[in-house]
Amino acid sequence: MVRPRSTTDEAILEEARACFLEHGAGVSTTVIAARLGISHGVLFQRFGTKEQLMRAALLPPPEPPWLPQVRSGPDDRDARTQLLELAEEISAYLERIVPCVAVLRSAGMPIETSTQPREDLPPVRARREIAAWFARAVARGLLRPATPEHAADLFLGSLHFRPFHQHISGKGFGQADGRAYLEFAVDVLCRTLDPAGDPR
Repeated sequence: MVRPRSTTDEAILEEARACFLEHGAGVSTTVIAARLGISHGVLFQRFGTKEQLMRAALLPPPEPPWLPQVRSGPDDRDARTQLLELAEEISAYLERIVPCVAVLRSAGMPIETSTQPREDLPPVRARREIAAWFARAVARGLLRPATPEHAADLFLGSLHFRPFHQHISGKGFGQADGRAYLEFAVDVLCRTLDPAGDPR
């Protein structure tokens, strides 16, 4: 049964995203249309080409949703609490985005435009903002002095590993294990940068 034309673009993108993640970039738009209960032509009326549909469904947003939280911090709470909050937000985002980026890459689609300056690329901006957060945390006395970019790389690197591992291996991590890992990673970082600790 064909659904009425009231099927929203967001519903189409959600189903297309699920199909691309389940079957890969080679999935037919006919399959996507059938799962939505709409005609094949509707997809092309709304999104032009399969490539445009794929990009609309899978491209990460220009700015990750956790970036405002990074820009507004840190506050006066202890560094561990704040870093754990950030780690949870960033980790959840990466778990959603890594498989999408992998499908786009497998289709040979660039994530960035060739005219985009390197410093404006989302991962570069995100690293810069996290480094600035660490610099502000040091200035507030929440963490001991350290190279902010190194701290940002250590923090972000620990968060990137598991979603990439999960995607490549096809084996997920349980929710409790995921939380324990984030606590462990943040604890290691905070012990390393504890302002009362040995700076060696």
